[in-house]
Parts: sequence; C-alpha cells; structure tokens
Amino acid sequence: MKPLLLSLLLLPAVAFANPSKMAEDYCNTFKDISVKAYDTNEAPEKIAKDALATLKSQNFDFAKLDATEADFSNGTVEVVKSLRDAKAEIGSREEFQEGLTQIVAACKIQMDSVLQEQKKIIH
Repeated sequence: MKPLLLSLLLLPAVAFANPSKMAEDYCNTFKDISVKAYDTNEAPEKIAKDALATLKSQNFDFAKLDATEADFSNGTVEVVKSLRDAKAEIGSREEFQEGLTQIVAACKIQMDSVLQEQKKIIH
C-alpha cells in the first residue's frame, strides 16, 4: 500500500493558507478512494470523478499545487487499478483497514510537514 500512497503524494507543493486542513482533506480523500477501490467494482474513472468533486467541494485549490485536476484524476485512476491488482496480496478487509489507517495517519503528518515547510520557504 505504501507505493499507492506515494503515487498520490508526488504532487509538489507550494504555499498554502492552511496546510493542516489541506493535508486532512487530501489524505481523507485518499482514504475514501482506497476504500472504494477495495470494496466496490465502481469504475476507476467514477471514483476519480467523485474524489475530485469532494476536494472541490472542500475548496481544495489545485492551483496551489504544481498539478492539475487532470493530473489528480489520472493518478487516482492508476491508484485504483494498482490497489485492485494487489488486492489478493493485501489480505483480509481487516488487514486492509489496519494498513490504511496507518497510511492515512502517516499521509497527514507527511503532507502537513511538507506544506508547512513550503509555506516557510515562500514567506
């Protein structure tokens, strides 16, 4: 699962008004993407579209990332496909959930730290 997280977090960041909220929103969306990928047969493109809509509803500003909404959507589709391809190796639903909980917690810490650093550099 760690490579899946890293593929979503390869978006370089610049200054953010509220890095903690952005990290929270982004990592919670990653969690939702992962759960849908594991639990459903929903099309990867639909999962990506829904995830993008969620972030947009939270005023997540992709202009503050060195990425586009299309980059996010394409990355999400790849993450969904990769997770589904690796599902047999992941184990039970309980093991998946335990791993995902750890990854999301690490995501929030890592992303918040990166965003805070970027904010310091810009200011």
